[in-house]
Amino acid sequence: VSSRTMLGVWLPVATALLSAAASPLGGAARPASVIVARASSPPRMADVPLSLDPEANRERRVAPPTIAATGKESVPPPSFLALIEQAVGATQAALADGARLMEIEFPPVPLSQLEDSALSAYDLLSSNLQLSLEFSKKMARVLNKGPEQAVAITLPDAAERVRAAEYLGDSEPAPGVKLWALSGGDAQPSPFGFLTSLVKRSDAAVEASPWASAYIILGVSCAELPTIRKLAEIADHVPIICFNLKLDTLRGDLGLPGFPSKATQHEFLSKLKPVYYMRPRSYSLSLSRPPFLLSYQGVLFRCYPEGYQTLLDRGQVRPEHRL
Repeated sequence: VSSRTMLGVWLPVATALLSAAASPLGGAARPASVIVARASSPPRMADVPLSLDPEANRERRVAPPTIAATGKESVPPPSFLALIEQAVGATQAALADGARLMEIEFPPVPLSQLEDSALSAYDLLSSNLQLSLEFSKKMARVLNKGPEQAVAITLPDAAERVRAAEYLGDSEPAPGVKLWALSGGDAQPSPFGFLTSLVKRSDAAVEASPWASAYIILGVSCAELPTIRKLAEIADHVPIICFNLKLDTLRGDLGLPGFPSKATQHEFLSKLKPVYYMRPRSYSLSLSRPPFLLSYQGVLFRCYPEGYQTLLDRGQVRPEHRL
């Protein structure tokens, strides 16, 4: 660009600035510090959407302040029997506070077996059936208001319910506890029922039980999450407890082709209250000196009405708190 062109561009600008610096009353020049170029004000951050997803931009309630640890918080128990006792206490506390949609999540097998390649999905489901039965027997004493009511251990479909009855020995494995299916209820499966177990459907017809005092949901896949929502809409007065469904993992498939939309998370799964939550994790730290590799493990833990805790396993009976 030539110097003549640059002069032609900047000369009008300089003239305008000198004219603005002159005082309108006495001709005295104002300090240069008060000469401000006025421009259209930029939009406020509150006016600019943070995401193209309207659900992500909606206003949310402010989280309550974090309560400092007192040293009396619950810690992961040493046995599954004590774990079920903790889960029952946490569920009762949530019910007393008015919760109806709840989540319970913990490893159904010892931590030493979680990384075992020989552990199959059937082994995990069998363990969850036994643990949910113990949980349901204790909850039945609180929730059942009469002999006509029972806690419903709920499987995805009738074929799964029949297999669970074979494993537990009966469709009513304990007093006050019965088996139920999201799709099919307590009816006998069709001869082609195995096909429904192979092809998961999110639009299957959902039936509510007239005798259920609570639903303990087991073995549901991501494609079947909308059926839990339908059940919550049909039986809007009955507690629903998602038992070891690994919802943190299932949420990752929402929105993918062939899976339910992300609205399932925004409109339903976000309403589930984690009343008992135990998520273990193992890590390793690289060092520049011996032993060069340091392995450690911990757990994210919650037992309602307490808050979340981050616990570091030190190999002792009581893990150290790292809050």
